[in-house]
Formats: sequence, C-alpha cells, structure tokens
Amino acid sequence: MRRNNNEEVQYIWHDGVRIREDQLISMAMNAGDYSIAEHYVCSLLAHGVIHGLAYIIDKANEIRERYQVRALPKPNMDTYDMPIHGSVCNDVRKLYMMMELNERREVIKASLETLIENHQDVFRTKNDWIGIYLVVRDRVNGKLSMADFYKNAHNLMGDCWPKHLMIGSRTMSNYARCVLCEDRDEAYYDMELNPWEVLCSIFWNILKEQILTYK
Repeated sequence: MRRNNNEEVQYIWHDGVRIREDQLISMAMNAGDYSIAEHYVCSLLAHGVIHGLAYIIDKANEIRERYQVRALPKPNMDTYDMPIHGSVCNDVRKLYMMMELNERREVIKASLETLIENHQDVFRTKNDWIGIYLVVRDRVNGKLSMADFYKNAHNLMGDCWPKHLMIGSRTMSNYARCVLCEDRDEAYYDMELNPWEVLCSIFWNILKEQILTYK
C-alpha cells in the first residue's frame, strides 16, 4: 500500500535539532517527571500548530495522562479551524511559486545549509542530491527537471558544503539505478520504497519552515 502525505514521518524541532516524532514522545514518556516531560510536550504542540496536525493534541494528552496531568481540551473537530496538513502543503507551494527566482534560491540555499549543519547523518553520499531534487520537484516546483536542478545546485551549496558531497556530473543519472521501476513515476512520498525517505522527510520540514517564515 502506498503512503500519502498525511502518513509522512514527522521530524520535530526541539532544542536546536530535529527529532523523529515517535522518539520525542518516547523521551517524554520516559522523562520520569512531568516538569521535564512538559518541555517535550511544548515542542510537540508547537510543531502541530505550525504544520496543521490536529492529531498532535491526542499525542500530547497521552503524555499528560502518563503523569496524571489533566488532558488538554480538544476542540470540536467539525468546527476546528486548524488547517489540515494538505492545506499547509498547498499554501507552501503557492508561496514558493509567488517568489522571485532569487528568493526561491535563497530559501533552498538556507534549507540546505540547515540540513548539512544539523543533519549530515542523513546526507552521506552524492546520490542523496536526488532526494533533495525530489522534495523540490514534488512539493513546490513540479516543472523542475533534473538537468535544471543540476545546473543550479552548485550555486546553492555554499562554502559550508563538504567537498566530498558536492553534486557530480553523473549524480542525477543514478536515479534509475537507485529507484525501483514501479516507483520511478511516483512522487517521493508515494513510493513503495524510497531510498531517501528519512532525508526527504527532514528536508521537506526544513524547506517548509524556510518558506513559511521567509520575509
């Protein structure tokens, strides 16, 4: 069964790093005291508000219940005005398409810098550039070709990018070798087996925040 947008793994910003949702919840559950766990709950709820994920309230209440803390009131979901996840994705895409070319480059470059500074563990080979391309293509610019992405990539890496991870002339041509035949026409989040699943999820969250907060 193929995944959809709402089933994407969430990585939550907490104390300067991004932590997978289930790991953050586990850390809160095992904190031992709610005065400590509350710090994790705040990050969880902030992520839910920013990205329109109403189910986060249930997750926060599961943590609170463990420490015998009264549950947060849950709004009537028929009238609740928090935007659904898909709506946020659409808003991000619209904002990106409204940007000038130099502004688009700025948000992608800033996203790449954040990625390599905080998550180099998920960007370990030149082939990982394909995952970056898929996020940009499938989330904000459906017309982007691999050739155009390669032409612009060198201007986006900046001085912080490790030399051994610089995109190469043959990098993008490895797509067919890395991706299953049945997945090659799918968006990355609908692939049965995405070789860059974690990278794509982390980079999309970073890019999404850069676009939503761009001034």
